[in-house]
Amino acid sequence: MNIASLPPARKRFAIALAASLAVHALLMWLSPIQLPEAEPELPPLIAKLVQLPQVHTAPAHKAAPRKKRAVLPPKESSALVDAASAVAASTSPATASDVPANRDGATTSDTGNPADAAAEPPAPPEVAKAAPPPRPMLPKHAFLKFQVRIGKDGMAVGDARHELKIEQGRYTLTATTRTVGLARLVKSYKLVQTSSGETDGIVLRTERYSEDKQNDGEQSKDSVKLDYAAHQLVFASGRKMPLNEFTQDILSILYQFPPLPEAGDVLPIAITNGRDWEQYRFEIATNEELITPMGKLHTVHFRKLHPPGKEGLEIWFAQEYRLLPVKLRHIERDGSIAGEAVITDIRIAE
Repeated sequence: MNIASLPPARKRFAIALAASLAVHALLMWLSPIQLPEAEPELPPLIAKLVQLPQVHTAPAHKAAPRKKRAVLPPKESSALVDAASAVAASTSPATASDVPANRDGATTSDTGNPADAAAEPPAPPEVAKAAPPPRPMLPKHAFLKFQVRIGKDGMAVGDARHELKIEQGRYTLTATTRTVGLARLVKSYKLVQTSSGETDGIVLRTERYSEDKQNDGEQSKDSVKLDYAAHQLVFASGRKMPLNEFTQDILSILYQFPPLPEAGDVLPIAITNGRDWEQYRFEIATNEELITPMGKLHTVHFRKLHPPGKEGLEIWFAQEYRLLPVKLRHIERDGSIAGEAVITDIRIAE
């Protein structure tokens, strides 16, 4: 049949029918296409004006008024400068500390007149230290969304969604991390972490933790039970380890932590990832500013101290959002930044 000889109306119908048959034939030969999962609806945003937690500082001491320094004769002054130079060149700290110095760096002579010696300078003002903010109550329901990037400020390859529910002294915390967009076409990855246990609204006392991982079709599961009565960690593999009373899992540690020490101190925390147990040591920095898609946030920064050849971890908690986590950074064994998760949305409800 010659399509060109058909009337215009029939010609259009014939072309449409041929195109439809061609598309259906092509779909029969193609492998099945997996459509992206529908994103869950966000809970309603509850806005509430609250005062930003203040970082308290210790008052600095005022410096004492300086006394008028006696003027030394030129010859004695020159001799004392030479003596001070010799002390500065010495490698013995004890030698240098044994020689008192005046404001110009010259030392007093053992045989000189004390009245001619320079008055000792006043003690420098005490540096104010930032005090850690108090631990706030956790919300009854929280939903957080993160953008997952490769390296430091690198390309976005996935997202992470955290949901916290607290009811009648119990909590459930779920985190789902997956690749999205073009990255999902290259590598299909999904990790679901679940932590549950008791809570008083501030401290999460983990009882069970599990991980369900799907990596390009391969699936693996890990879990651990924290048996406080028997003082044991019981892993799904059957392995058992002694249980430290203050052990947290790798997910719950993002939402609660022991009382914060002073900035610069080191905080030890026992953590399990469902396969093993490890003692982490975090260095703390308070009132650190962080730029995020949600704007500038005042954070408490946890940095895991790790020897060469070990993986590292950094966590930032926002003071404006009840110290909820707003950024995570994973450090490779070679010291490079493997990836980051940065907050893009926070929803909380009571």
